[in-house]
Formats: sequence, C-alpha cells, structure tokens
Amino acid sequence: MKLVVEVVGAHDLPARRSRGGVSPFVQVSFRGQRYATGVMPGQASPTWKETLVFVVDATNGSRGRLSDHAIEIAVYHRRASGGKSCLGRVRLFGAAVAPSFEEAVLLRCPLDKPSFFAPARGEIALRLYMAPYASSTSTAAAAANAPAGNVYSTTYATTFQDTASTAGPETVVGGASTQSAPVMRKKKKKKEEEEPVHVFHAIPTQSSTGSLIIPPPPPPPFMPPPPGVPKGAKKAAAATVEDAKAAAHLMVDRLEFLYVSVVCARDLPGMDLTLGVDPYVEVRVGNYSAVTRHLERSHNPEWKRVFAFCKEKLQADKLEVFVKDRKLVVRDSFVGKVELPIIEIPSLAPPNRPLAPQWYRLKGAKDQWTGGEIMLAAWKGSQSDEAFAGAWHADVHDLAPSAVLATQTKSYYAPRLCYLRCHVIAAQDVVHPDRSRSRPNVFARVQLGAQRWETRTSPSLKWDQDFFLVAAWPFDEPLVITVMDNVSPERHEVLGRLELPKGMIKVQNFDKRKFKPPAPSWFDLEQPHSDGNGNGDGRDRGWRHEFRSKIQLRVYYDAAYHVLDELTVYGSDFQPSARPLRSPPIGVLELGVLRATDLLSTKPPNGGRRTVDAYCVAKYGQKWIRTRTLLDTASPSWQEQFTFDVFDPCTVLTVAVFDNNQLAGAGESSRRGATDAPLGKIRIRVSTLASGHTYEQPYSLFVVQPTGILRCGELHLAVRFTHTAWANMMALYLRPMLPNQHFAKPIPPHLVPTLRRYAVDIVASRLARAEPPLHPELVHYLLRDPSAHPNLAMPENKAYSKRKLRAALARLRAVLAAAAAFARWFRGVRDWERPFTTVLVMLLFLTLTWKPDLILPTFFLYLFAVGAWNFRWRPTPPEKMEHYTEGVPPTMLEEEFDMGPASGTPPEIVAVWYWRLREAAWSVQDLVGDVASHGERVHALFAWRDGRATVIALMAMAALAVVFYAVPFRAVVAAVWVYVMRHPVLRRKGPSPLANFFRRLPSNADVML
Repeated sequence: MKLVVEVVGAHDLPARRSRGGVSPFVQVSFRGQRYATGVMPGQASPTWKETLVFVVDATNGSRGRLSDHAIEIAVYHRRASGGKSCLGRVRLFGAAVAPSFEEAVLLRCPLDKPSFFAPARGEIALRLYMAPYASSTSTAAAAANAPAGNVYSTTYATTFQDTASTAGPETVVGGASTQSAPVMRKKKKKKEEEEPVHVFHAIPTQSSTGSLIIPPPPPPPFMPPPPGVPKGAKKAAAATVEDAKAAAHLMVDRLEFLYVSVVCARDLPGMDLTLGVDPYVEVRVGNYSAVTRHLERSHNPEWKRVFAFCKEKLQADKLEVFVKDRKLVVRDSFVGKVELPIIEIPSLAPPNRPLAPQWYRLKGAKDQWTGGEIMLAAWKGSQSDEAFAGAWHADVHDLAPSAVLATQTKSYYAPRLCYLRCHVIAAQDVVHPDRSRSRPNVFARVQLGAQRWETRTSPSLKWDQDFFLVAAWPFDEPLVITVMDNVSPERHEVLGRLELPKGMIKVQNFDKRKFKPPAPSWFDLEQPHSDGNGNGDGRDRGWRHEFRSKIQLRVYYDAAYHVLDELTVYGSDFQPSARPLRSPPIGVLELGVLRATDLLSTKPPNGGRRTVDAYCVAKYGQKWIRTRTLLDTASPSWQEQFTFDVFDPCTVLTVAVFDNNQLAGAGESSRRGATDAPLGKIRIRVSTLASGHTYEQPYSLFVVQPTGILRCGELHLAVRFTHTAWANMMALYLRPMLPNQHFAKPIPPHLVPTLRRYAVDIVASRLARAEPPLHPELVHYLLRDPSAHPNLAMPENKAYSKRKLRAALARLRAVLAAAAAFARWFRGVRDWERPFTTVLVMLLFLTLTWKPDLILPTFFLYLFAVGAWNFRWRPTPPEKMEHYTEGVPPTMLEEEFDMGPASGTPPEIVAVWYWRLREAAWSVQDLVGDVASHGERVHALFAWRDGRATVIALMAMAALAVVFYAVPFRAVVAAVWVYVMRHPVLRRKGPSPLANFFRRLPSNADVML
C-alpha cells in the first residue's frame, strides 16, 4: 500500500515584509521520506492541489501500523536568497488516514505556530488516504472526476473514521497489498475547476502551543506474527492498536453496519376518537426503511427489534425514526419522530459491551414535543457485533416476518444420539385368543418412534435376538414391544403389549476400563380382550388386566458407542455418546465464509431475469452453522467467520450452498411446499491443514442433474486449524477412530446403513424444529452417502450408477499408476534398453543377495528418500471437489436418476440401459471367471486331475528340494536373478516353459454349462 497526501490549499497565511510578499510551499515528511509542493509566489491563500505519494513499510502491510509514526506537514516561505522560513506546521497520525479515496474527506487543520514568539495564523486543507501501488493514476483521475458536494462521502465516511479514533477501538479492516513501488509526485492541472471545500473540525485535542492536532495513540505492545501464513494469504488491516490483535486472527473482510435497536415507547398520545393507538415504528436511512410489527391498543408498546443497515448502501447523513398509528382504511397517522445525525452516532467494536438504549422525546412536524417517548439505541459496528445474528437487515425488510427469520445467520447443535439396545430373550404364559391354534407362529415387534424391528417366528416363544435402535436425548419416546401371532401374511394377531417409558430404561454409568450390561428382567404384557371367536387383531377391543403374560428383556442405553450419522470416510465426529468417555478437544477449526461468484439460479425467471437468494450451511461435529441469506445477487459476500472444536484431526468439514426458496414478500403467501435447491457441496479434511496456516481459495460448485453435471459457480472459503495439544493430536494417529465398544461388541455390518439412516432422520427432524428451521432436505444433502441414490426414497442397495463406477475405476487406475510405472521401468531394465542402468540394478541385487541383512534397511531408506523427495511437491492448499465426466453421456445420468417403474421411463430407453448394464456385468463375470480358472489350475496341480502334469510337478519339486538343500540359498537366488536379467540376445521368442506348463493345467471352465 501507499500513503497519498493531497495538498489542496492554504488560507490566511501570515504575511512577510519582503518585497514580493509571502511565497509559500508545503513540505510533507513521513518515515524519512520528504517531498515538497511547488512554490506559489505572492499568494497568502494559495491553491496547490498536488498529490504526494509515500511508500508504506511492506513488512507491515496494514494501515494499522501508520499509528506508530507521525505525518509532519510544514508550510514554508521561500526567501529570495534561496533559504526558507517556517510559517506553521501540523502533525497528524494514522487515525486521520482514510482506507481508500472514496472514503477520504477534506480536513482543514489550523497551523501550529513554529516558535513560542511567532503568531499562530492560517489553515491548510489536506486529504489523506491509502491506495494500492498500481492505482496512482486511476486514483488521481478519480479525484479529479469526483462529484462535489457528495453528502455521503463527506459526512458518513467522516463518521466511520473520525469517531472511531475518539470513541473507541473501531477499525476499518480490509485487504492490503505488500508490494513495493518507487515514490512518485504528481501535479494536477490548474485549469481544473476547484472543488468546494468542506471544513471539518474533527481533530479533538490541543497541543502545548494551543493549536488543534490529532493525538498520537499509546505505543502498541509487541505482537509476534502468527505462525506461518502461506504465501498469498490475505491479511486484514487494522486502524487502531486495540484492534490489531483481532485483525491478526480475522480471516474475513470487515463489513460495517449501522445498528438501530428499537426497544419500546411510553405515554403515546391517542390518535382516534377513542384515544387509542396501534403503534409501529419505521426506521429510515435514506432510501432504505424498516418497519416493526404493529401492536393494537397500546400506549406503552414493546418491540425489541434490531435493524442493520450496511454502510455501502447508505445515502443519507441522518437517521430518522418514525412512530406511526396503523389505520386499516385511511393513511397511517403520524405520532412523532426522532432524528439522529449519523456523524454523532458512536462506534462500537468488541470487546466493548452493547450500547445501552436511552429515551428520546418524540417530536412533531414542527419540532414540538408530542407527549410520548421512545427508547432506542443506535451505533456503528461490524459483523462481529452481538446483534448481527438477530438483526433484520436492510435488504430483507420487504419480506414477510416469517420469511425474514429464514434469512438470519444461526448456529445449531444436533441432538446427542445414543444406541438403545433391546435384547428380546423369551416369553411365557402367552394366551392366544383363538383356542384352536395349538402352535402359533409368535414373534415380537420392537418399535421406537418410526424405527421398527421384528424377531423371527417361534412356536416355543424363545427368540434370543438383540436389536439396536437410535434414541435422541432427552429420550422422550417410549419403547413399545408387541408380541404377535403371524396368522397369515396379511393378518397379525396381537397377543400382548409392553410400553417402556424413559424412567424404566437404565442408562449405564460407564467406566473406561470396565463395562457390564444389566441383567435381563421379566416384564408384564398387557393382553387384549377377545371376542370369543379369535377374530381380529385386538387393537379395537381395549385391554384387560386380570392375567399378565411375561416377556424377558434386557433393555438399556448403550452410550459407549458413537452413533454414526455420516460415513466414516468423511465423518466429522467419532466421540462416544457417554460424556465421561469423551476426550478433550485438541484444537480449533476456524471457517471463514467469504463470498461466492457466478451462482446459478434455480428459480423460474421473474420479470425476465433469474434471482439467486444464496446462503451457506456448514457441518462439523455436532455443530451446524447457517449464514445469512443475501437476496437477489449471484455474487453474494457473506464475510462471516465461525469456530468449531476439533477432537480428531482425521475428520472432514462439509460446506454446502443453497438457493433459498422459502422467501415470500409481505403480501404473498408462505411457500411451505418449496424446498431449497442445492448449488454444490465442499468437503475439507482437517488433517490436510497445517497448524496455524490460513488457507483461502475458491472452490468450484457442481450439481449432478439428469441433464448433466452443472457448474453452479465458485465459493471462496478461508480455513485455519490451530492445535492446542500437539502430543495428544499425534497420539490420536495410533488409536482407533471409533470408540472401543465398536470393536469389543461390533455392530453387525448389515445393520450399519440402516442405523445410519435412522440417525440422519432423527437429526433432520430435530433441526427442523428450530427457529428458523434447518429443513430436512438440507440435512440429508450434507449427510448423504455419495454412492446413494439422488432420491432419498430409493434404498442404497439399488443405487447403481455407471458414472460412479467409471469414477471408481479411474481412482483405481490412479492408485495402480505407480505399480504400472514400476513395471514399465523394470521391463526396460530387463530388456537392456539402458545397459548402464541394468548393470547397476544387477550389481545392487547381487549385493543384497550376498548381504541379506541390508535388504530391510535399504528398503526403508528408499521409502524415506521417496517421502523426503515428494515434500517439494506436497499439496499446499486443501484438495478441491472432483467430478468425473469423461465419456459420460446424458443418458447415463438419466439412468442414475431413474426411480424404476414408477418413473415412467419409455421402454426403448430402459432397453438401452438394460443392455448397457449387461455389458458391464459381462465384464465383471469374465474377470471373476478368469480369476477362478487360475485358482483351479493351482489346485489341480496336486489333485491328480491331469496325472502327467502332476508327475512333472512332483519331479520338479523333488529336484528343487535337492538343489536348495545342496546349494546355498543366496547362490540360487543370484543364479535365478542373472537368468531373468540375461541379455535379450540370449532369450528365445515366446512364453517361458513355466508359463506354458501353467496354462496347460486343467480348470473347471471346461465342465461348466
């Protein structure tokens, strides 16, 4: 960055007794750099309009370091002899420097007297701002073409700068470049029309000589730079010393807002014949306005609503708060108003506490007091303010109140899940209502909410089956066990029923060293009344309590497991459900959702254009976050930062972008049936992030649709992982990912997908009950198995996709690429393509043969060398999401989205898919057959299926036994190696005798039909 000092002019300079009068010029000094303007002979009120450019230290790279140094401005008189005498001076500091030209204001500073006896007289007009190196020409051009009298740029920009330097640690944070460039000085043409000068006396304190100057801030404490930030990472700039620490850890750009908190009103006057009033508040800043809800018949209403207006969209110098009376037929009545100049509104920044509201008198149209008062608070802040999450932003004020809630940023926590284990052992004294059935087929049904399991049928009433169910804290759903008779496939007769509430199920107190499940217990079954004929299932016949059947169960909450709601390959949490078994966090993961570009709209055209109302959802561990929704923009800028506790580095952060379809205007009906459309998903593995490094890069967003793979834009993220316990983090690499209970008493593999689906449904239902809700389709999209069907109604075992199969084969080819490269290299060595390399390889092998104790050291040393060599090409940024589209026609994607017969696909297209599937199945069938044939040949070698081949094999085995007994092993290996590596001239064309013998062995392929 560079510091630009624009010297506009001076006024009423002290005269000199010399013959030509005063000949003033200005000299500016900054960090040892000194430059001067031209001399204006005989002018006591000269106009220079010259721009002086100074280099800012590239190692600092932020505007906050300007507060460490003073900017000296001195006005001199050029004598005829060539000397100079001082007419006055001014000392400024970094708080007076604007972050850009657009926010720079014109400052008229009184000149300090140069000596004790000299008079203090005159003023100098300056404009100071920061600019990038490449924009010196453009900045000067922009200054020449800037419109005069811009109220916002002169009033509101001064408000966000000067009040920040006096009222508190308010800062202006933005990206800064650290390149270097030569200092240059540029004059403007005097033919340009002079801009009107706006005088601002915003310099608060007084110097020892009596003139007003900007005070220097206290010296900042030494702050070491954060641990290695990768090259090219963006640093936030700080304007005050107090905010330097926050800027060092800030990964997003600072967004400035004007917050207005409308709390309540009192003693409002009556506005109709009954002296009643239905008040509401309208907050207006320029062209933007916000309205609270109206309260009926209330003279002392309470609203407790916070509104936020972005600084970039403000076009006024005052804040207006109107209190109105709502009318149904005629125009709303005016009760009173409050006006606050924006320049007088204070600035707040963390760690400052929220501003206390105060009472303001309501004034009428002629500034008379109307008799009522309103309590409100107004302050300037950023997205780090406590009120940011719950504030109503200016761009959503036209929506319905229920829709505004769906645009706010929120954090969610998924419920704590636990496995409920129900071991159904046996039943006794079960009475069947139909006396004619001597051996009924009895089974037990276990149900918890929407989860249902059934035992096998057993006439002896003994099952001994263990079931897993997923329960969510606070475990308010009862467990229902029903004993039934399988009369027919369409009819089940209820024989008994048991309902276990939460209080009857034990929650184990777990110990890390010892765990013992509770003993089984007998429970009474409630029996249905019988109609005497044995008809019906007993559901509409009531219950009787004279006789009780028994069922033996072992029921308890097994919290030693981790309930899987994600696949382990991209899971974000592996902690057990029991809190005593959980380990402390080993670090903190920080996520900065910066912005998105070129997002694709999923809505139908509205007025000839498509709108995008985008927001982001991220999930890590039990914490879910949702950014605010930015309306009607394809390039939203969120600039929101979130933190997550990290318990295991081998976990994955998932971020997705959605287009909000839940929004409805103030006069529209709510879109309850609409679902938010996904625009793409990103996963970042924490273990690939270096500790303390900030990674900022764009990620492409892709969505798979039946018409093809669509690119929906780019999402810019900033991620940083900081470890707090290095030893514990490294020790986790040697421990299992899942808790020990998963290995001591493993869950059957065929139950894991079903239990995971139950867990996802529970998490989705709980998060949908929040306000604003996190809709189930969002949860399913983030937690969905990539190999599952795009439609949630399809089971996972029917989710075939040839595109995913080709992608898996491409991954397998990439894995085996190293082995294939080694095979090609060895073939070249064996064929003596490079004789020198072949000789070296033979000598190395013979050396290892005669010194076998060097084999393992050489092998591990080679692996170490390969790893150290690959360090130069290590992937610095996290991996991006990949999609496989090579050779994927649109019809293949249509097959992936097909729902079966219910989708109504034409028969000819289904036939094409069928034959394509048969081709893929034939390839797999042929591969399996070849592998089986090779195995059968090995088995037939000693099974005497081919007696002559077996005799040859036995004779060869006997000869090899004699050779290996008589000849040292190293000599045999060396001889075989020399034979294999012999020159091609000594080889014969065709396969080797060993390969010919193996191919002649019989297999079962010739006897298969």
